Amino acid sequence: MRPQRIIIWVTAFFVVGIWVGLNFREAVYIENGSTLDRFFRYLENEYVDTLDIPALEQDAMDYILSNLDPHSVLIPQENETEISERMQGSFSGVGVEFTIYKDTLVFVHIMEGGPAEDYGLQAGDRIYAIDDDTIVGPDLTNALVTEKIKGPIDTYVVFKIKRDGLLLTAAVQRGLIPLESVTGTRMFGPIGYTRIERFAESTYEELEAALGELSAQGMRSLVLDLRDNPGGYLHEAVDIADLFLEEGKTIVSTKYKNGRTNIAEATSEGGYEDLPLHIILNGQSASASEVVSGALQDHDRATIYGSTSFGKGLVQEDKVLPDGSTVRLTVAYYYTPSGRSIQKPYDGADLPGEMEGLVFTSDSGKVLATSGGIEPDVPVVNDTTQAYYWGFSFGTIDDFAFEWIDGRRSIIQRWDKADFIQNHVISDELLYEFLDYGGYGIILDDLSMNEIEELQLLLKSALAKNIWGFDAYRLVLQEQDPILNEVVRQASGSLQ
Repeated sequence: MRPQRIIIWVTAFFVVGIWVGLNFREAVYIENGSTLDRFFRYLENEYVDTLDIPALEQDAMDYILSNLDPHSVLIPQENETEISERMQGSFSGVGVEFTIYKDTLVFVHIMEGGPAEDYGLQAGDRIYAIDDDTIVGPDLTNALVTEKIKGPIDTYVVFKIKRDGLLLTAAVQRGLIPLESVTGTRMFGPIGYTRIERFAESTYEELEAALGELSAQGMRSLVLDLRDNPGGYLHEAVDIADLFLEEGKTIVSTKYKNGRTNIAEATSEGGYEDLPLHIILNGQSASASEVVSGALQDHDRATIYGSTSFGKGLVQEDKVLPDGSTVRLTVAYYYTPSGRSIQKPYDGADLPGEMEGLVFTSDSGKVLATSGGIEPDVPVVNDTTQAYYWGFSFGTIDDFAFEWIDGRRSIIQRWDKADFIQNHVISDELLYEFLDYGGYGIILDDLSMNEIEELQLLLKSALAKNIWGFDAYRLVLQEQDPILNEVVRQASGSLQ
């Protein structure tokens, strides 16, 4: 046989061998794989039309998770960064708060100590291009602006700015911008107040700093506001509960499918074990908020006010998938120190049967609720007779506030934030101006006293937001928060 034929035959044999080997391996995979593996392989290799297999796999996982429990979810890779930033407590940016006004990006607040302030950017600056991309127009969105401003730390973002008729260029170096999770820290007489927005990686350190600040001002009692706090990291909740509990006290226990139980106990590093404590909850206080509240309620260390919390007694862990997405999977139940679960019922849960017929008590013998959520010791709710009509018009109020401020920035720069929040009263003249601007034909005489007071509050909060940012907005709302005012009143009475 000629050498050329030998080479051809050997090559053919080798190619056929590879083909047979690959198909054999494929057959073995399909034979040994799960039904779902085989199903998707059939779709990918044999279905007549072109399919987006990754998208179908995601749909399948979403469907499966939605039928397990209320909190197991699939997080696509593109959403993971934003979620991680919120929980890490910082992000890489320039430190501005902005609005989109009439298709134009406008900086409304420059954060103190941030790169934008260091460079000299100002509230009221109009931005018409970012990194040479024109951004003016009807397609401009908050998400697009955020995407363009954020970027790797120490890199630069270039803004084209219009300021008082001048066209300027600013190349601002991105830095680490804190995302505060502890806000609104202040004193009401001898009562300290602070709010935890979420339980992020920095929350414990932030709360310690806030408590130190309040202690230096003579705090004799603390109101801890956990309303609308959706939770976060369990270890942060444990560390925060530890601040107020004596060494050895149980904070929370977690029980896993394999029978493993973890118990977290307070250490000797608290520092505030004797501080009178008052916690405010509502129906959106969940997860880590309920861990803290449940531990302190079970040990009779805090008085709980407000309304029943959300009722989430499940622990999630993140499981990373090969495509970069994450399954946030429920892996355990958690229990308060008395042994109760506060998880509200859901289809398919094993838990309700375990709790049925059991009675749980605090350290002092007080009977504790187990129907889902943390029930308050002192129910406090909003006065439902108060008018809420103007809440539906806040976008109009915000636009009015922006325009009113935009024409007076040189004067407003001299305003004092603390004095404005505590003492400024919205005049009838400003109310008339707003009603002419966006009052839908309503005149002041058409409004009840409750409606006028609410409109004044919303206008004042909108002005604060457009001058000093969202922290000032929240501080204004605190001044006329009926639940907070009632809790402070009761907390003050308990000190006398």
